[in-house]
Amino acid sequence: MKIFNGLETVQPFSQNTTVAIGSFDGVHLGHQALIRRAKEDANLNNRPLVVFTFDRHPAELLRPATAPEHITTANQRAELIESLGVDNLVVARFDRQLAEMDRDRFLEQVLKTTLSASAIVEGRDFCFGRDRTGDLEYLKANQNRLSYVVEALYPVEVDGVPVSSSRIRERISAGDMAVAEKLLGHPFLFVGEVIKGQQLGRTLGYPTANLSGCERQIVPGDGIYAALVRLNDGRIFGGACSIGSRPTVEGAGRSIEVYLFEFSGDLYGQLLEVRFVEKLRDEVKFESLVALKLQIDADVEMARNCLSIRSGWQKLVLK
Repeated sequence: MKIFNGLETVQPFSQNTTVAIGSFDGVHLGHQALIRRAKEDANLNNRPLVVFTFDRHPAELLRPATAPEHITTANQRAELIESLGVDNLVVARFDRQLAEMDRDRFLEQVLKTTLSASAIVEGRDFCFGRDRTGDLEYLKANQNRLSYVVEALYPVEVDGVPVSSSRIRERISAGDMAVAEKLLGHPFLFVGEVIKGQQLGRTLGYPTANLSGCERQIVPGDGIYAALVRLNDGRIFGGACSIGSRPTVEGAGRSIEVYLFEFSGDLYGQLLEVRFVEKLRDEVKFESLVALKLQIDADVEMARNCLSIRSGWQKLVLK
């Protein structure tokens, strides 16, 4: 798959294309259905498939205080999209210039002239152009004039409710990883850089890697989780992860800490991918470090048991 970072890096396509357009954060079941439908159209008409998206949620520019966190990192999103058989991925920078572009210019210059779209596949509620005036009805009204066809897909439903990125964020924030992954159709993998912490875990017999999140990625709700962790070198370890304010230790502050089973070595500066397989319990304040140590013993045992029957889910590939 060829990746274009920024519209200015795209030379106008020399042949007609099928374009799938959307934000695709999470590349969830609904996004997958849309891209697969676009792939069918591209194959049927013997033309390349282009997925067009943005480098950020528009709200990060327009309403930063309320902008949603990301479900996937940029690399994860590209990896998932590529696994669907996409030929080209165009990631436009959502800046002031793009935000102020009117719908006519976006359709005529971006979709038709630059991307050479002969077919456009999108979600029914997707909008583009200044003030989001470029909607489905607008695209339909211009089909004959600009020689393209447009197809809009209804949302995919799970348990009678439409799949959406906002619904997935809600489930991740609640620590409901099973439902979040069911809606995604693939594992949720949190990416964190290992930073220096207070090293309290060492004193309790459980040295942990302290993680700092990347790219505004969403963090699961506070609690203790059974986890699978992939290192830079590709090795995968089971582990137990704690997210929260560590209330037993005064002044400890918030952290994301993961203890890796059967691992020894230095991880500082590495980027780890963490799959939160199952939430084991909520965060609790204990009366002493001794009581905390006993609970950690139990947490690690629960995490081991959980992973022994639920392994092999770490691959970020769509079938």
